[in-house]
Amino acid sequence: MQKRKGSNFELEIVKLHTEKLKVHAHKQPLSGALGGRFKGDLVVAGMIAECKRRRKGFTTLYKAIEQDNSDLVFVRDDNKKPLVVLPWHTYELILKWLKLAEKFPPEPADSGDNEKEK
Repeated sequence: MQKRKGSNFELEIVKLHTEKLKVHAHKQPLSGALGGRFKGDLVVAGMIAECKRRRKGFTTLYKAIEQDNSDLVFVRDDNKKPLVVLPWHTYELILKWLKLAEKFPPEPADSGDNEKEK
């Protein structure tokens, strides 16, 4: 069940990119478990992406974004580099500003289902 939940989330993200934003995205074989040239769960506009979905594990991040309707949240664990968390609307604007749909258009097979559900 958890594997299916994760795979469905990956497909959701691929479809948001390919259908809504018109940016190339695809799932990696076996969600990156092969390593090598198949790192990460997804490739979005040439960038390696991981997908993490939890029932309620990211509540603190959502609260931080909602606090002042923020466009960015910076987080850092001790002895680690900062991370940037973006709400979807900010991410979408950045992709449009960078014109990534022109640079990385979806390919005809970019439906997100290159790894069939079992």
